[in-house]
Amino acid sequence: MQTRLGTLFLQGIFIPQKIKSYLPVRSVFTSLFLYLFCLSANSQRYDTSSLAIYGFQNQLAVAEKISCYIDEANTKDISTIQPEKFSIPYQSFFQRINSAPWHKAFWLKFGLENKSDSILKLFIYCGDLNYVDIWSISGYTTQLVRGGNLRREDPFFFTQASTSIIALQLKPKQQSEIFIRIRQQTQEYGFDGIEIYDQQNLDDSLFKDYKDDRAFIIFQFLFQGFLICQVLYVLFQWLITRRSEYLYYFFYLLVIAIYFLSKYEQLYGITILFTRYPLLKIYLGKTLLILPYFFYFKFVSSFLEIPGKYPGLYRLIRYVEYFLFAYVLSDFIFIIITFNQKLQSTLYTVIILIVFIITASFIVYMFRQKQKLIYYVLTGSLFAAVGSTTGLILTYLSYNSIVDFSFHNFLIFSQIGVLLEILCFTAGLSYKSKKNEEDKISGQQKLIEQLKANEQLQSNMQNIRNKIAQDLHDDIGSTLSSISILSDLALKEKDASQTTEAIHEIKDNSVTLMEKMDDIVWSINPKNDSLENLLMRIRRFATALFEAKDIDYTISISEHIHEIKLPVDYRQHIYLILKEAINNLAKYSKATKANIDIEFAGYILRMSVMDNGIGFSSEENSTGNGILNMKTRAALMNASLNIKSGPGKGTVISLAVKIE
Repeated sequence: MQTRLGTLFLQGIFIPQKIKSYLPVRSVFTSLFLYLFCLSANSQRYDTSSLAIYGFQNQLAVAEKISCYIDEANTKDISTIQPEKFSIPYQSFFQRINSAPWHKAFWLKFGLENKSDSILKLFIYCGDLNYVDIWSISGYTTQLVRGGNLRREDPFFFTQASTSIIALQLKPKQQSEIFIRIRQQTQEYGFDGIEIYDQQNLDDSLFKDYKDDRAFIIFQFLFQGFLICQVLYVLFQWLITRRSEYLYYFFYLLVIAIYFLSKYEQLYGITILFTRYPLLKIYLGKTLLILPYFFYFKFVSSFLEIPGKYPGLYRLIRYVEYFLFAYVLSDFIFIIITFNQKLQSTLYTVIILIVFIITASFIVYMFRQKQKLIYYVLTGSLFAAVGSTTGLILTYLSYNSIVDFSFHNFLIFSQIGVLLEILCFTAGLSYKSKKNEEDKISGQQKLIEQLKANEQLQSNMQNIRNKIAQDLHDDIGSTLSSISILSDLALKEKDASQTTEAIHEIKDNSVTLMEKMDDIVWSINPKNDSLENLLMRIRRFATALFEAKDIDYTISISEHIHEIKLPVDYRQHIYLILKEAINNLAKYSKATKANIDIEFAGYILRMSVMDNGIGFSSEENSTGNGILNMKTRAALMNASLNIKSGPGKGTVISLAVKIE
């Protein structure tokens, strides 16, 4: 009886004034766990055929011993039950009500007499049951009080909802016949007999249990307050950021909060949902246990960006989500239609085992990815699983009397697991927000660098334009001026030979001008960005000159050099340097052999033009326009240009350019 009574939630009973001074609302005491109720009661107790009375000091007497009757069809009311013979032995009655109480009505009858000259307030406890109706009949006066943990408040009767402790009154010297009807729908219940308490014993027991359970009560208030604050925080975060993981996490926490509200709503002194409609505890019991798994998978998928990073795993998770949602709907419909909690619990056990295996596999798979963000989720899931599993194991061991535990609030382990899980998930959300912010800053920094690079490119392009304009002005302009002067001389010259010579010079200048224009147009064409195109042009130019001068030549180019991309200004400088070197070789060296080597290694492009010609003195020719232009172009690339030559020793011109 003590352990059954210890799980009872009280509501609507007369709370003593000294307890009210400790709490702001009367109904806070409706959920105190009274597992030492009987031990803390007044020692003045006597028992008559499983009718136990605590207190009253000989003010209350048993006028008629307890007798039992079972209404198998559950059709009788007080008017039709009174003529029946209450002849079932109490032991047989006790066994049947504790084995299969469903779809029946169990009746108890006994008599009480108030021997005092004052009104007696009685508190009758029948067990943790669904529906309890008590009639007190005295002469032509009938008093009906209803209670039970599934009983809703009834405006037409004095109904003490959600409790099996029911208050009655006996007038002075009144003798009353008590009829009790017990009806049970759920699988969870307890009946150990009938107990009657006076106000003092009830006050003392409640007050003692309040002091014993203060830590538990404070924890429940803190837990639900923390949960509500977290729900609101996540909701506001979603309203600000509109990120889907916050929305899924909001629903995840909301369902958990509603689940624990269904367990302790009366403890919080509020009447919102489950106190008004107690059957919702049964209808939504398994739904509120499965729905968090559904939103958990939705949250993790979005939080870890699984659709984009792990598409195969995401397809599996989608199937699991569909399965869970279908089960939630079917389970809700099933329990409403059949109210078969035993079969529902069996199906739930199978489903939860499947979900556990899938979740464990998912955790193992994600753990192998070795990502810091994933560890936050895995740690939170581990805390929740350990807390829930610990509570389930201890509940099972205690319920089946395998091990005797003095602590019965095993749901607190699940709550601790949930708290740790929320802390881990919140830390994970903060870490992801921080990482997203860092990625955003990094992206902005890359954008800034790109803008700077674009500005530098624009500057380089402007420099190239200026250089092209300068080349056009210096080379082409001067050449056109020469052609114009020669044309005037040819027109004015009367000597035919001199006129012919001027025309030939005009032709040579025109050809030179066309070559320079072609070089400029080629160098600025984006199609010629690769070094391969440049070398092909150099090869064609060198081949034409060497073959025209009957020079034996070799051109050696290393492999993979075609993959190198050259800046537009480098392309022009390298081409003109090599062209100048090859052109000087063909015109002035009188060589019979020439060699061109080009290789790329260690980000350095090395090019050399060699011949076995007459050579020249480097000091004497260092001031020539050709060599000066080559050195100037090499300096613009921060390249190294080396010219090695001597009379009769041939010439070697080497160029080394760093390509990044």
